[in-house]
Amino acid sequence: MRGVRPPLLEEREASGDMIGLASAIWLGVGTGSATAGPGITAARALPEALVIEAKGEGTARLVELRPYEKYGPQGDFPVVWEGRLDGKPIEVPRFEGKRDRLYSKFQLVDAGTGNAIGRAHYADDLSGLPAWDFAMPWPKGIKGVTCPVDIPDLIALGVKYVDTNVILSAVVDRTNPNPEETWEVDGRKVGINLGYIRGLDAQIKPMTDAGINVTLITLNGVPTQPDPGNPFINPRTDLAHAPHHLGAFNLTDEEGVLHYRAAMEYLAHRYSDPSGEHGWVSGYIVGNEIQSHWPWHNLGEATSEELVADYAPALRVAWLAIRRHHAKVRVYVSLEHNWGMRGEANALHACAGRDVIEQLNALTKAEGDFPWDVAFHPYPQNLFEPRFWKDDLATMALDTPKLTFRNLEVLPAYLKQERLLYRGRPRRITLSEQGFHCPEGPEGEKIQAAAYAYAYYKTSHIPEIDAFILHRHVDHRAEGGLHLGLWSCKPDGDNPCAPDRKRLAWDVFRAADAEDWERAFEFAKPTIGIGDWREALPQTGEIARECGMIPEPLDPKTVVYDLVAHMEEAETVRWIGWRGAFEKGADGKLRWSVYQHPPGDTGSPDATFTIPLPRVKAGQRLVFRFDTAVTNEQSDGVGFRVLVDGEEVLSHDQRPVKATAHEVDLTRHGGKTIRLTLRVDQLGTPTGDWANWVGPVVVRTAVQSEK
Repeated sequence: MRGVRPPLLEEREASGDMIGLASAIWLGVGTGSATAGPGITAARALPEALVIEAKGEGTARLVELRPYEKYGPQGDFPVVWEGRLDGKPIEVPRFEGKRDRLYSKFQLVDAGTGNAIGRAHYADDLSGLPAWDFAMPWPKGIKGVTCPVDIPDLIALGVKYVDTNVILSAVVDRTNPNPEETWEVDGRKVGINLGYIRGLDAQIKPMTDAGINVTLITLNGVPTQPDPGNPFINPRTDLAHAPHHLGAFNLTDEEGVLHYRAAMEYLAHRYSDPSGEHGWVSGYIVGNEIQSHWPWHNLGEATSEELVADYAPALRVAWLAIRRHHAKVRVYVSLEHNWGMRGEANALHACAGRDVIEQLNALTKAEGDFPWDVAFHPYPQNLFEPRFWKDDLATMALDTPKLTFRNLEVLPAYLKQERLLYRGRPRRITLSEQGFHCPEGPEGEKIQAAAYAYAYYKTSHIPEIDAFILHRHVDHRAEGGLHLGLWSCKPDGDNPCAPDRKRLAWDVFRAADAEDWERAFEFAKPTIGIGDWREALPQTGEIARECGMIPEPLDPKTVVYDLVAHMEEAETVRWIGWRGAFEKGADGKLRWSVYQHPPGDTGSPDATFTIPLPRVKAGQRLVFRFDTAVTNEQSDGVGFRVLVDGEEVLSHDQRPVKATAHEVDLTRHGGKTIRLTLRVDQLGTPTGDWANWVGPVVVRTAVQSEK
């Protein structure tokens, strides 16, 4: 068999091949949709007007809201129309002076009571706006790289796609009273940092000239200290603790919206110009790995609902700013491989990717659906283990904990569900960042190259995926010990990603869409464990609703104290390993856990939590529930001990690898504040003593009646 080379996007759309492989997959879920009630049902933008369609009866008002505003009957919002609802469209002037209402949302209101009728609604049909609509170059292949180092090597590799970061706060020049260039927003001139822009030109223009499709990843760089005059800082961003100094976009006030618009509109205009003077950009990824918001899109501590409510206006305003200049340029939400689970223990630092998709879809549909697409990062389960075919948390289920190349077909299948469609079509997918570590040792390069060969072959047979952009072109010395490049990097020097030596993966990448691909890929079969490439095709069989690995959430009314959520408050001594983990309990379900490693000498590591316990009512008891697990087969066992106020109340010696369930009755301590200590001891040697307290939580429960 010869690898599929996807046709031009326009050809695929014209041929109706937008469903492709995933159409053969049984989804196992219902696809009903609700009928819209009274309120605004659509809003079309024209050069000089906004035409709004609404359902309802009686006399109503139409009020205008900015993206950061929420309607309330007591609020003072501008009324842009008042009259009887008769089924006829409502026409509103698009401009108030020089201010463009394209970026506003509109709320229908009962004229008598002031109560809202339906939801606020943005313009969702921009087909009436004059905009460039020439076809951006979409190459026939899917292969690409991130962080490109030099154009000649990209051409030699046959690269078709690249993506590159752009810091929006650097696009705008706020400090120069006489900027070299300005961009006008609502009649106000905003300075543009042309030095930064010329740096982008130097990347984008040569790529375009080489026939390479370019996507920009928009990020919001923030300082470590408060800067009251900086309109790019979201007030919820934890500046002092944002790990990579990247914050959520700021659309919480007028200044924030204006400067965000200026940056997005300027980029869209410059890199959509038909002349191609500065190069072309086909899409904008808004933020990075949104569900892992603490490191990459810092909004402070936030629930998934708060995250999506803050992010959705940024995605929409980006679409409005881009779409007014070019009709075919795309916007993407960025997600990583944690799908049915979050990527870290703290539920206010990360959430599940599936939750972001569901909540974003519901919110954007309620406020006027628009065509956002998905930029996904299906890294292997363990970034240091490139053999993704071993990923045991990547299952063929719609709620799979992780979504990697092992189960990649789940993503297009999930997005095909009716409630997630945009105007009857699935949202497109680009794999914008993912890579394979080159392990140390003589087989390392072969394993890395085999992983790419397998992933490329599988992805090329999923037509809903437009691009597979490998991270990265060349290793980077500051990437936490990962060696993801097609090239190794020089071990010293000023440039941390200066190319040093080609790896085997370079040759495999070059051949991936060439006529001799099968000869170049032949070496990979024994490493992967297949005899024929047909075994690596995406499956077309049943995809289950549930993986059976994710437990029902605990009733929050019963939870007294979650030890994982309070890990940072524990007093820890003598520890060499103390972190959040995600492990299987005795029932086979995955739960957030406390990982604790013995220190390797005669002492024991302790972690002590100070826990105020409530009084216990009649018929109730307080229970500390947890499972113990040793998750490394090389361990000779671990001793788990629980102490309450210094008194040992549980002692259990645990062997690998099956977990054991436990309960400690704390009822007699009700109404007191206790000091609960977790202790682990090595039973022989400390080698591989990966000790886990799985799902440790104090709960209030009913007394079991005796039969």
